[in-house]
Amino acid sequence: MTSTSPRHALPRTAPRILRYVLRFVVLPLAVTVLLAVAVARGVELVHAQTSYPVTPQERWEALPPQVHVLGALTVWPFVALLLAVTGSMWATAILTLAAGALIAVADYQKMVHRSEPLFPSDIEYLRSARMLLESAGISPALAVGAVVVVLLGLAAVAVLAWRRRGRRGNEARWFRWGSRLALGAAGIAGVVVISGFNSPDNPLRQAYEDVPVTWAPWNQVQNYAQNGFVAGALYNVPGPAMERPEGYGEERMEELVATYEQVAAELNATREDGALEDTNVLIVLSETFSDPTWLEGVEVAEDPIPFTRSLMEENPSGRMLARGVGGGTATVEFEVLTGMAVTNFQPQVSSPFPQVVPHHPQFPSIASSLSETHGALAIHPYAAGFYRRDIVYPRLGFDRATFREDMAHRETIESGPYISDAATYREVLDELRASSDPLVVNVVTMQNHTPHVGSYPDPIDVSGPFGEEDAEKLGHYLRGLRHSDEALADLLAELESLEERTVVLFYGDHLSATLPESVRTANEEQRLRETPWFVWSSFGTADVQAPPLLTPNLLLTQLLAAVDAPLSPYAALLTELSQEVAGHQRGALLDGQGRPVSEEDLSPRARELLADYRLAQYDLSVGERYAEEALLAMP
Repeated sequence: MTSTSPRHALPRTAPRILRYVLRFVVLPLAVTVLLAVAVARGVELVHAQTSYPVTPQERWEALPPQVHVLGALTVWPFVALLLAVTGSMWATAILTLAAGALIAVADYQKMVHRSEPLFPSDIEYLRSARMLLESAGISPALAVGAVVVVLLGLAAVAVLAWRRRGRRGNEARWFRWGSRLALGAAGIAGVVVISGFNSPDNPLRQAYEDVPVTWAPWNQVQNYAQNGFVAGALYNVPGPAMERPEGYGEERMEELVATYEQVAAELNATREDGALEDTNVLIVLSETFSDPTWLEGVEVAEDPIPFTRSLMEENPSGRMLARGVGGGTATVEFEVLTGMAVTNFQPQVSSPFPQVVPHHPQFPSIASSLSETHGALAIHPYAAGFYRRDIVYPRLGFDRATFREDMAHRETIESGPYISDAATYREVLDELRASSDPLVVNVVTMQNHTPHVGSYPDPIDVSGPFGEEDAEKLGHYLRGLRHSDEALADLLAELESLEERTVVLFYGDHLSATLPESVRTANEEQRLRETPWFVWSSFGTADVQAPPLLTPNLLLTQLLAAVDAPLSPYAALLTELSQEVAGHQRGALLDGQGRPVSEEDLSPRARELLADYRLAQYDLSVGERYAEEALLAMP
């Protein structure tokens, strides 16, 4: 008779515990660290060519330990699935580390060659593996050799496992298969949670935000750098951008199209056929452009925007309700170009450019609406990867996009760090003169982006309930506005001298983040978010009465009205909506007179229009696109 004492059981138990620790703890942590190191090095290379104020090392050191733990937990389901499929710890180790190394190398190469990190959607590029290897300078033979090494390692593991299994009895077979099934189920459950990262109430996203992490939707290099590779990749996982409206379906969309085709026909009866066919359409987002004289507590020595003010008195114009102060540029740009309100998307969608548009092969916009008669160009004198504009613009229907590196005119003003508005407008004029066809040109300037201090030798004097330091910041900002105003005057003078017709929609995206706290306190939040807009054309504008305050999604209707252009059914819906609901943002609904209201206080007609608008936006953005062709058809 034999017995097993604890002294003899320990050697058997310890290796088993070690194997479990290796499987469930060390492997996912190793992959997480590998990815984090790779992205940190890649970001370092990008930072060496840019002017980010914080180094990757500082970002890495600032990461809370909870972020690394959550990263490991995110990797764990994939490790569990591999272990469930292979049944071998060593095979799982080889495959996991090989996959981690592949992702790390791919991220590093993309950072070097494209100055942006690896996104989950980049898996589509695997269809062109040879092109990827060649663009990265990796020999196909080397790649094949690496694959062969991995396969040989797996084969060796399989042989050893087979020989060991032959020496075992069958009594533990049920335990092995039960463990694999349990791991597989747990892995699948984990992947489901991960794939829904951008869904409402997702527990993993909530865990990250409880740390908390600070998302950077405007720049994914920064987003990955400050939150780690795993968190950055999770942020870019596709998710349900918009809740499916009640009653949505093909039949309901046919009814909606019929309704607004009739509305468009009635409105177009008094409009000019083909008003835009031979007309350049220039849409200008002027970075941080505002009217500081609208603010309480700010006294300026000279008017920073006299030319713009005179234009607004003579042309259709008004105030736009920006999404915030000091940020949100790409969100405002999205709303203007598409006519879609971000408030209709899920709460976690703060910036549709990086979060929604890249997940669709094409996305409706003013550029795609006029594609049959116009070429389409986007000009932005900054980095192509900012808000993923290099990916977004083609999806929105722009034939070409010109960024900082592509521009022939890159002049700055004095010590200003960004390309001036004057240089950007010269780029626009060159393009218009070179094109034989009318163009839709979307321009996003950069001159007045923060920081402002030290940009100009002659800041405008400003006074108020704030100190000298704040006054200096505001003074430089005001001088930048004056330079923008003068550049705008020169642009419109040149456009007027061209032989071709041109219409301009101009708007500011938000006020400056450098506003002193005392000024913010002295003004209501709505006033702090108001920026100027106007429509000007080289052939005159119609006498239209715009709502006193609009949100960005309704600005294009003002352009069409100003030049008496006919409307598509979608534009007709937006036009009708603007008369009842002129403002449409989270926490802020404005009635037709620009007054804040709750949705319950809206008229039955306004609520009906809002419901139709949400149906149209869902169908055109993330739905089945049942009505896309009919809704966007230009008469």
